[in-house]
Amino acid sequence: MSLDIKENDFTVSELKLPSPSDLCLGQISLKNCKDATIGTKIDGNIIVNQYFTDTPADKALSNGLTFTDSVVLEDWTQKLLKYKYVWLSLILAVVVTTVLCIMLIPQSHAKNNSEDMPFSLNYTLKLRTRHNWSLRTELKDCEPLKIRPAEFVMVGHTVSRTCEIPDQCEDIMTSTQSDHIRKGYCDIGYSFVIGGDGYIYEGRGWGKSGAHTYGFNCNSIGVGLIGDFNKNIPTSDMLDMLQLLIEEGVRIREISQQYKLVFQSQVDQRASPGTNVEKVLKNWDHWSNLTAEDRIGCSNKKTITVT
Repeated sequence: MSLDIKENDFTVSELKLPSPSDLCLGQISLKNCKDATIGTKIDGNIIVNQYFTDTPADKALSNGLTFTDSVVLEDWTQKLLKYKYVWLSLILAVVVTTVLCIMLIPQSHAKNNSEDMPFSLNYTLKLRTRHNWSLRTELKDCEPLKIRPAEFVMVGHTVSRTCEIPDQCEDIMTSTQSDHIRKGYCDIGYSFVIGGDGYIYEGRGWGKSGAHTYGFNCNSIGVGLIGDFNKNIPTSDMLDMLQLLIEEGVRIREISQQYKLVFQSQVDQRASPGTNVEKVLKNWDHWSNLTAEDRIGCSNKKTITVT
């Protein structure tokens, strides 16, 4: 008896063994095992170091990398070194920006505060009181103004050297004060004096009769500019301080709102406050020629205090 087996009577399935490229990390599965060892059994603690390249692990395996391949690794320190010039540039830019902000913001803030600052506060900052410079901190035997607020702002100059720093200006103030007291005045003759250092120096101050211009001491605020302005040019700071002083006087009602700005040279033969000051102040709103009524003099005027 013979068996006649045809080729298509059986289907034979081929068994394909896995290749190394088909292996993936983490696909080992153990079930119902109490004790299993894969590879060499090691007793004790095991430290496993993992290293990664820029290429994902699954992609690296698919490209043919195996566990025995040699891979060049690049950790974060190596990356920092690689781009060190970029990092240094960024750090330098941050430092420079921070320093500029620290330097410029306070200046900008101070400037804005100065622009928005009321005149009274500006005046206070620019005023050097008698306590700052005077040999005599208190006025003695100086009479009050007969007319208050003052009708005139009388401008003159000290006919002295100029000054640019407070120490120089204070020396001129004390020497002028001493000279006026030797002449028999109760104190320095001016109500206020303005220096080239940009400060207003308190002389007799508000409300006191001066000793600066005969016939106008009882009804004016006398302002002296330190220097000789037939020779020298007044600084813009000095003129700004004169304007600030007048505006403060008007604000606190020590100077009349209708005041007249006049020069000592309009009253007597003195060339004061100097041609270089006069040609500037003649363009100011309140500068005025003196009328006959203005020249009556204090002796014929009654004491008037306007509240």
